Amino acid sequence: MQRLILPTLLMLALTSPVMAAGPRVIEVILDSYSITPDRIVVNVNEPVTLKVTNKATLTPHDLIIKAPEAGIDVAVDLHAGKSGEATFTPTRAGTYEILCNKKLLFFKSHKDKGMHGVLVVE
Repeated sequence: MQRLILPTLLMLALTSPVMAAGPRVIEVILDSYSITPDRIVVNVNEPVTLKVTNKATLTPHDLIIKAPEAGIDVAVDLHAGKSGEATFTPTRAGTYEILCNKKLLFFKSHKDKGMHGVLVVE
């Protein structure tokens, strides 16, 4: 009987479906004209969820990453004090711009005020 247990356990381990891990979660903070972290590094074909929080008290912000050629199309628009998220799976290595594209009338854009960074896909 003992001779059957080890081979049976081994067979079950090799044939059982592997549970897929969920997306990698990265916290992103939008604040008074800053994005933290301003450099995010992920891997090709790695599912990623960005959990974005706008810490500003009055100013709306957004988090934009547009690279459709790499499977990335992120747009999270948040009122002050709100949170949201976006999930994507990058398909191509490269460096892609992260920014807030908000702008009030004739003032500098939020990007011009420092709200930008990079997503590096390795």
